[in-house]
Order: sequence, then structure tokens, then C-alpha cells
Amino acid sequence: MVSGSERAGDAELYARALARLRALADASGEPADAAACEAIARRLDPARAGSALHLARAAESLNASLALESVLERALAVAVEVTCAERGLLALGGGRIAARHGFAEEAFAGDAGARARDAVAEALASGEARIGLGPAGSATSFACVPLRSRSDTIGAIYLDAPAANDAFDIADRESLMIFAHQAALAIENARMFEEEREGLRRISALQAFQTRILEAIGSGVITFSPEQEITTFNRAAETTFGIDASRIVGKPANALAMAIPDFPEMFATYFRSGAVALRAEVEAMRSDGTDLTLEMRLSPLESAEGTGVAMVVTDVTQQRNLEVAHAAEIAKTGRVQELFSRYLAPHVVKSLMEDPGSIQLGGERTRATMFFADVRGFTSLAAQMPADRVVEILNTYFDEAVGIVFEHEGLLDKFYGDGLMAVFGPPRVRKDDAARAVAAAIALHEIVDRLRARLDYPLRISVGLATGDVVAGHFGSARRMDYTVIGDAVNLANGLQSAAPAGAIYCDEATIAAAGPLSRPAGKLSVRVKGRSELVTAYAIYPKASEAR
Repeated sequence: MVSGSERAGDAELYARALARLRALADASGEPADAAACEAIARRLDPARAGSALHLARAAESLNASLALESVLERALAVAVEVTCAERGLLALGGGRIAARHGFAEEAFAGDAGARARDAVAEALASGEARIGLGPAGSATSFACVPLRSRSDTIGAIYLDAPAANDAFDIADRESLMIFAHQAALAIENARMFEEEREGLRRISALQAFQTRILEAIGSGVITFSPEQEITTFNRAAETTFGIDASRIVGKPANALAMAIPDFPEMFATYFRSGAVALRAEVEAMRSDGTDLTLEMRLSPLESAEGTGVAMVVTDVTQQRNLEVAHAAEIAKTGRVQELFSRYLAPHVVKSLMEDPGSIQLGGERTRATMFFADVRGFTSLAAQMPADRVVEILNTYFDEAVGIVFEHEGLLDKFYGDGLMAVFGPPRVRKDDAARAVAAAIALHEIVDRLRARLDYPLRISVGLATGDVVAGHFGSARRMDYTVIGDAVNLANGLQSAAPAGAIYCDEATIAAAGPLSRPAGKLSVRVKGRSELVTAYAIYPKASEAR
């Protein structure tokens, strides 16, 4: 603001200058000189010059604040005060009113504000100032100047007052334009300051958000600067290593070697491989001496300072321990299953392992081919041999016999003395059950022929096969049960085996019919079977032609 003494001094100087000019004009006697003198007098009017000087000095005060709202309100207040305007408003781009004086919001929006709105729109569009009277018959004068910063119009100031106030005779276009230019610069400075402050606030908020994110991540996150110094060590990393972040942030990357012995070599490998990505599993140690297994992933981290490294550390110690325990459990289960398979049917063992509660007493009717094989004359010969020799012969024979049954996908039911019983069919009946049973019987005879020389014992067997309906299932008691089959075909196969001579396979008619073409000829005969009053029609197969009768 300009003081009263300053204004008085300026007015005195202007008065002296005007007096000198008028004297010169009078001396010339030329009307043109008199007119020029009056024009200069109007331009150098003390009130006008004082107002312009006041406006210029007031504009300088706008830069005292960088708060945008304060600058906007101050700019309008100065313009109103200096021009003695009755009303005023300051609009920014798009016509948005940022500050107002004497204008009620509804007045500006109604018919009374139409001239102000039009003047502001024209100033924003053209970038030109307008000063003058209102429409014909109007008792007001107005001024509207654009706020220009560089080559852009960022807003406008509109002022009006009663014409009788002579407000805009002392605040002419040039003075207001100079003021508007300085006001625009102050507004732009405040706006840039606000944007910078908002940017800093956002950066600060983003950094805080990133910190919260890092702290919330379950995996350890460690970042390294382009100079390979540790810059971030989140809470999960602190928990994993048992190291406080304050102890390690700012130290060289290789400081992690105290927890991860292989880290320096791994870090060097990451850069040698092109610094794109690296994943590795390493052994580490927590600060309390606990062994760790860590999965580490390294990737580039771009920042304003250059390219650093981000490392995600996942503690997989428990997972690996569980995997080892799981593998051991699987191996144990496999051993148990293998062991029980020596005593139980494979499908029974599988059911026990998958669902122990699925094994229940009971059975179901199905079709099967029964297989009985017995060592002929073994009981009398065994009485003349040491027990260990008897065991050796039987175990060697049974090992081969079981292998033959399993090879032909039969189910070993049981051993009885020097004989064995097998089932071809249940629990999964197929069309070729009888054919596989016959093939198994022929293969077993062939194996026995080779075992004679190996055991130095005249081992000979007979086999009985019968096909028919049986009931297959779990029989016994809740405390002790067996998976087996019962039915007439079981008894018939056992009887045919007892009737068959050494080296022979006796089959019933149903087995021959179901087996289809045979690899050995089968001779039809009638045999007496224990437990049956009538002769039974059977078919004899002799794997060795020399034993055929």
C-alpha cells in the first residue's frame, strides 16, 4: 500500500509538471498544443498516477504468499480496493469463480450477472481487456482484464462500480493489465507450489503405502541400491533372520553372508547372468542358530538413482521338513503295503491303505475261475528230510508259483500245506479270466520242470481248474477276517486237482468253454471227484507231451 505522504509528494510533482506544460502550450498559442497538454494532464493526473503506482506496488505483495487460495483472494481484494470498485470477481480457466467481492452467488448466476459472465467469457477467449460503461441507460462502469501467464490466459478479473464513482477513469487499461500480469504470475507460482506440495504429499503417501505393503508381505523383502547397499529390510525379513533392520540397512550387500554363507557367490552369479532374474534355494541360519532353508528370487529394481536389486526371501524350512516327513511316510506306507501284500490280496491291502473303514464282512455273487495247485507226494518225502530242507523247497516253489499267478493277473487266495489256491476274476471280473487261469497252470508246470534240477528234488505238481458262480468277499469275524471265495466251483476245482495225476491239469467243461482256443490239446475224460456221487466230465491238459496218457 502507498502511504499518504508518498501520495502527497507524487501529487506535488505532477502538479508542477502540469503547470510547466500548460505554460508552454499557452505560449505557443496553437490549439493542437493545448489539446496535447490536456491529454498529458489527464495521463499525469495525480490521482490516476497515484492509483497506478499503488496498484503496481500492491501487485508485488501478492508474492508474499504461496497459498493459492490466499493469492487469489488477495489479487481480487487489491484490484477492488485500488479501483474503488463496488463488486468484483476472479475467474480461472473454464469460468470457474475462484474469488468474489460483493457478488452473491445467486446474483452472479441470474440476469444481473449476465454482463459479468459475458465479459469474463470474452476475456478468457480473446485474452483482451475491456473497460467501459454498461449498456445504454446503465448507471455502472466495468473493467475486465485477462490473467495471462506467458502465452496462456489462465483466468480473468472482473470489476464494476456506479459510473458516478469514476472508478475506471483512474484505473485504466494499461495499469490493470500490468497488475493482471503480475497477479497471473503470482497465481501460477502459487499453483506450481501447490502442485509441488501435492506431488511431495503423494510421494510421501506412496512411500508410506509401500512401507505398509512391505510390512504386510509374508515373505522377506530386501532391496539393494545401485551401489549394492542394503536399502530395505522389511519386518518379514527381520522375523526370518532374527535381525533388526536398523542393524543391517545401509550396509554392503555381502553383510548378508553372516546369515546366508552362499549369498556373495549367488549375488555375483546374478550379475554375471545378466542381472535379469535369479531363483535359488539356499541353506541359511537365523541369528539364534536355527537352520533355515530359504527360497530366494532376485530381480532388477528401477529407481531414480539407477538400477538396484530386489530380493524376495521365502522361508521354506517347514515346507521342506514336511516334504521329507511326507516322503518318509510314503516310503513307510509302501513298505507296510508290500509287507501286508504277502499276507492279503493286493486289492484288500489297497482298500485298507485308502480307506480302512471300507473293509466290512460280507460278499457278493460273481463269476470266477478257481485255481488249485498241489505238490504231489511231498508229504511222505518231507517226512524223510530235515525241516530246513522242506522249508527251502516249499519257499522256492511258492515264490515261483506266486510270481506266475501275479504275472497272469490272478489273485492269490491262500497257501494250504504244500498247495495253493488262486482266483481269476474277483474283485474285477474279465472275459479272459479262464484263459489266463489255463495259461498260468501251463506256465507253472514249465517252471516246476526247471526247478527240479535247481532244487535237486523230484518236484511234480497237479492243477485243478473250475469256472462258475461264487460268492466273493470278506468272511470270518469282526476281529479276524479273510478275503476269499466260496461256492461249488471252489470245491470242484479242488476235487479236480486231487484227481489229477502229477504233471496234469484237469479243467471242468465251463473252463474249457470260457478259455477259448488252447495252446495245448485237451483230452476229454470222466473222473471221480471227492464229495460227488457221479462221475464228472473233465478235460486233461498235459504241458509235457511225454506225460500225456
